[in-house]
Amino acid sequence: MKKLRILRLLPLVVVFSFAGLFTSCDEETTNNVLELLDSLGWLEDNENLDQVESDINLNEGTGIPSAIDLSTKFPPIGDQGQYGTCIGWSVGYNLKTTIEGIDNNYSSAQLAQASKQFSPKDLFWAVDPGYKGDNCNGTTFEAAFDIMQSRGIATLATAPYNGLGDCSASPPSSWTNEAANFKITNYRKIDATVNSVREYLGQGRPVAIGVRVGDNFLQWNSTGVLTSDTYGYTGQHAYHAVAVAGYDDNKGPNGAFKVVNSWGPQWGNDGYIWVDYNFFQSSFCFSAFVANNKRSNFDPDSNGDNQVDEDVIVQDNADLIAWDLYDYDEDPADPISRTIYYNVYNIGDRTIYANERWSIVYIYYNAYDANEWGVMLYDYYTDEYDNAQHNGPLDQGPGSSGNWWNNVDVPGGSSVADQFGSEGFLWDYNVPTNLTGNYYFVLIADGYDDVKEYDESNNYFYFTDDNDAPLYVQNGVVDDPNGKRSNYNQSIRPNRTPRKGDASPAPTVVNAKNQNAYTTTEIRKMLEHHRKTGELQRRIQQFTQTERNRKKMQ
Repeated sequence: MKKLRILRLLPLVVVFSFAGLFTSCDEETTNNVLELLDSLGWLEDNENLDQVESDINLNEGTGIPSAIDLSTKFPPIGDQGQYGTCIGWSVGYNLKTTIEGIDNNYSSAQLAQASKQFSPKDLFWAVDPGYKGDNCNGTTFEAAFDIMQSRGIATLATAPYNGLGDCSASPPSSWTNEAANFKITNYRKIDATVNSVREYLGQGRPVAIGVRVGDNFLQWNSTGVLTSDTYGYTGQHAYHAVAVAGYDDNKGPNGAFKVVNSWGPQWGNDGYIWVDYNFFQSSFCFSAFVANNKRSNFDPDSNGDNQVDEDVIVQDNADLIAWDLYDYDEDPADPISRTIYYNVYNIGDRTIYANERWSIVYIYYNAYDANEWGVMLYDYYTDEYDNAQHNGPLDQGPGSSGNWWNNVDVPGGSSVADQFGSEGFLWDYNVPTNLTGNYYFVLIADGYDDVKEYDESNNYFYFTDDNDAPLYVQNGVVDDPNGKRSNYNQSIRPNRTPRKGDASPAPTVVNAKNQNAYTTTEIRKMLEHHRKTGELQRRIQQFTQTERNRKKMQ
């Protein structure tokens, strides 16, 4: 599991059965509720959300309707009873069951079957006891999602929710064996804002959220809209995990979200509650997540073996592979100045022609928020400029440190550098000085996916720190300049030229220690999208102005 720590977490954990509890709002009932809440011992808001990958926002929710209701794609309302398992209900029973149902086009009748629902008990048991609260009260979104990603989750038919039992015990092997068939590919943090949650719901994607629970919410039994709350009990406000199934811009005074709870159908409006947009963003929702099912989004390497899946191989075609990459600090006096040596091969069957107008790019992106990215070097293969076998600098392009054009064809079985009588390319570049945080640098052959290839999964070659983790960069200075792929005198690739069917030496940063990292499919889609929208050019213009200002200050 990744990034696990001893956490005292937030998602609440209301550990008693709510069904039928609030029959009135008299003082005795309220005091009993508050006493019970205060006795639980809330888990602190200490989830490591800064290192949960944010979803890459491609603005795919534009033009969404004024109302969406996905509740028919959810399983029936559940009841967590007297246990602190709301995370298991939110991301296991509700989110995972729903995306599985969407992927398989399940009917409402099928979603009501235990064999099509996922077990909060199995998920909660599978979380390491070190990442649960005292007396098994609660866990984190991160710990639960990591389990669904690495182990999977068993169905409710196999692991019924009929009492939590000894939650410190490991699940039976029969549960774990079934769980392996039901995993998620990844999970992503999204902005806990009205616009963001609304956008994902508009794409037909359910959202799991963490919320702060107040007095009105606890006692809700209305079809109306929750617009505010009070927190009469003392101590830390309770935190809880639920899901969002829809929205309606015309519900209540400001529009509202339809929230799915796990306290049984007797609570709220048949187990649901409408939450006002303004209250949702200002006080109610503190975190939000989406997830991709194991096979719900296309990935040419869906089984994670770093080889393209057999069923997506394109025979008798080109195949670019990123084979060499060294990135090193050649001038200690100027620590943001670095040098890259690289080469790309065509190990396919046919020539890749300049008129296909493809590119090699060297980019950076924030390891936990790939919405922060940029192109540092841009090597463009095209017939747009001058005659064949000529090349030269580009006046404009997306690379912040360099842009070059080349009017050359690359025959099958040869490298790009071969066309210039060279063993590889050397290129000086500057790391943007505004970079501070955790980043990956990656060389991408066919950066915008212009060439139809035999294998798309070998186009990437990553520069990481020496432990395959992200590089830490501070004001443009790489903290680990001798990380993997950085030493010009060493290579991690085999001591030979690549052959058809080879994988890139460093094709991905997704691994057992870093299972939720961005996939190459996500990065490729991001670059394609931003090229089409003109965002690439806007970013280079912004960078150029920043660099001018920096040099003026020197």
